[in-house]
This record gives sequence, C-alpha cells and structure tokens, in this order.
Amino acid sequence: MLSNHPTRSELEVFLRDSTQAAPTANSLVVRHLLADCRTCREHLEDLGWKPSRLERLLQLRPGSDETAPAYDYGQAFAGAERALNAFFAEGRPAETSAEALQAELSLLSPEEQIRRVGSDRRFANPELVRKLIEGSQAVRFKDPEKILHLAHLACLAAESCSVEDCGSPERLADLKCEGWRQYGNALRVQSRLRESEASFARAQRFCSEGTGDPPLRAQLLANLLSLRISQNRFGEAVGFAEEAERIFREIGQTNSLVKTMVQKAIAYIYAGEPGDAIATLNRAIPLIKPGDDPHLLLAACHNLVRCYIDLERPDQALSLFFETRSLYREFDDAMILLRAGWQEGQMLRDLGHLQAAEAALVRIRDGFCQHNLMYEAALVSLDLAAVYVRLGDAQKIEEIVTTTVPIFRSLGVDRQLLASLLQLRHVSKHGLQAFELIRNLAARIEQLNRKTS
Repeated sequence: MLSNHPTRSELEVFLRDSTQAAPTANSLVVRHLLADCRTCREHLEDLGWKPSRLERLLQLRPGSDETAPAYDYGQAFAGAERALNAFFAEGRPAETSAEALQAELSLLSPEEQIRRVGSDRRFANPELVRKLIEGSQAVRFKDPEKILHLAHLACLAAESCSVEDCGSPERLADLKCEGWRQYGNALRVQSRLRESEASFARAQRFCSEGTGDPPLRAQLLANLLSLRISQNRFGEAVGFAEEAERIFREIGQTNSLVKTMVQKAIAYIYAGEPGDAIATLNRAIPLIKPGDDPHLLLAACHNLVRCYIDLERPDQALSLFFETRSLYREFDDAMILLRAGWQEGQMLRDLGHLQAAEAALVRIRDGFCQHNLMYEAALVSLDLAAVYVRLGDAQKIEEIVTTTVPIFRSLGVDRQLLASLLQLRHVSKHGLQAFELIRNLAARIEQLNRKTS
C-alpha cells in the first residue's frame, strides 16, 4: 500500500503545470497515479475531475473526453523502459576478481602496472575500475602522485572495457565517464590544468552518452567546479556548484551536498567575496553530522576562519580557530597540520603577537619546503615579510627577500614578479607601500598557482 501521499496543493500544481513543481514532487505524483492510488483518486474527484477524465489519467491510455485530448503514452513508456534496461543491464562475469587483479598489480612497478593494464585484456574489469578510483580518492590528502597514478590505471582499464563487460553501451559510457572524471581531477591536483580540461571534456561527452545517472552527473559537476576554481573562473564554478547542489539535495546525498557547498565557498573566497563564503559555510556546517566526515568538517571550519582573516577580523578568526582546534588533533596528516599552523601564524600576526607569529611561520615555511610545496612556501614567506615590516626590522626583511628569491625562481616566475620581490627591500620603511606590495605579490603567486600549466 502506498504511503506519503502527495498533498492536494502538489496535485493541483502538477495538473496545472508540472514544470512549476520540483522533480521530486512530480515523481511522487506520477508514482501514485500509476498505482491507481485510492486516496489520490479521492483528492482528484474533490478537485472536480470527472470520472471518465480521471479514468484516462490514472490508466494513462487514450480515451474520449471532451475536456482532455487523447494522448498515447506508449512511446514515452517505451523510452523509459529502454533507459531502465540500459541502466540495470548486467555485464558478463569477469574471469578474475577485481581483488585478485589488484593484488597482481601491487607486485609490479608503476611503469609495468601501466603497461599491463593497457595491454592485458584481463584488466578490462568494471569492478577493478571502480576500486582503482576508490583507491585514488582515498589518498587525496596524502600522495598527489599516487592519486594520479591510480586514476591513470582506472582510465586505462575503463577504455579497455567493452559493451559486453558492462551490459549496455550506456553503462560503458558511464564507466568511461567515471574514469576520465577521476583522471581529470587528479591532473588538476597536480596543477596540470590544460590536460585536466581535456580529460573533463571527455568525461562530459561520455556522461551525455550514458544512462543519465544523477549522482554521476552531480559528481562530475562537483569536480568541474574545482577545476574552474583553479582556472580563476569563479562565476562558472559557482554555477556548477549550484547545479550539483540541486541534484545532491534531490537524491538525498547530504555529504556530497555539503562538500559542494564548501567548494562553492572557496570559489567565493578566491573571488574576493568572503561575506558570501561565510553565508554558504554557515548553511553547510549544521548539515555535517558529528563523526561522519571529520575531513569535511575541518575543511568547512578552516575556510570559515580564513574568511574572517580576509575580512580583517582576527579576533573572531582566532576565537573560531580555538573552538575547532580539537579537529586538527584528530589528524596526523602533515599537510593538514602545516595549513593549521599557517593559519595560526597569520592570526597571531594580525593580532600583533609578532614574535610568536614569526616563530610559527618560519616553522611552517620550512615544512612546506621539505615537502617541495613551493607555492605554499612562497606565500608563507610573504606572510613573514609582513611580520618584519610591522617589526620595522630591515635586516630580517633583507634576509627574507634573499631566502625567498630561490623559492620564486623554482616556480618559474617572470622577471617582473622577481623584481617586485626585490623592490620590497627598498620600500620596507614605508609601511603602507610595503604592505600593498606584499598583497600584490601574494595575489600574483596565488593566481600563478591556479593558472593553466
């Protein structure tokens, strides 16, 4: 027996103009009408529908009624049946399990893994593709090179699969979409943005040829949003975020919804709109269930602190930072701890605790250098320069410029940017001019970090 009946107002909107209703509401109404729901029939009779017209609506078959033209639903239902058959089609059983194939790959060098997956038909296994994608996602905070390697293997395995392996052309397209989506995202993490764009273009094409699976499309949009942020295309990023949010909300994937909202907030931050970012994060954080996704909660709180730093409200930033400090202690990941220390150093600087800020930022800069994260090291060096300008310490400004020059050169910056850094030695006594130069240098380094390689 059906429950959760559509309300009379939902029925009225559907019968008047279904395009005005949410897709989930339309789906509910159609399901009850197809089942010849007695309760909904009574509601419709109360709304003035004649029995003959109601019979035609509920049975969805041509008939004669002076107020409603006949319509043959056969073609629509045939199309729906084809789509469902394509979605639920089962591929042929694999000769070797995905677990066994993974174990076999683990014994090989990375180069041999790539050669074997690309040439050995046994690795054309849809379940192996999914496991490789899961493995790539699992190391997203730890090993950027492994993210890319596993995604590359997933893409090669997906491209080797056939319609028979997947069950239908549409399911094969979905699988290839997943592989190219993860590969494109891994390339983005490596700042190989031009290649990432090309991979996402393939993923979008396969998505349009696939089953139309809403979670697959939503995840593709969420990854494209991250790419657009890296490309400084923030308006497009927000647009992708809002479309992905709508899908995740309708299918009830709250965790993915919140992740997308956090990414949208980051787009607002880079676009120079911290107020919009704060509003987005304040809507997202209450949706995170305690213990469900500590990384997600940490990311949301971390970016909220950054918003208050950008708004030059260090007291509020520090208060929130100490409220959420216990979150950082749950992780032993070096990158997370370095970023937490960086944020703390910025707040100490803005609050005037300059000696403590210097100690924190020197430690964090050296940590980023040890991990070969030179963009981050360059930005922390500029934060240190701002500390020394506030201290009025010309000798330390000279030292920080000298130690930052090789960091800038490792990034391949142009002569103009390098000259601007050297200019800092000559304007350090002029506080406002020095701070403006530091801000401009930081903005250009951040832009360089996100631009197409």
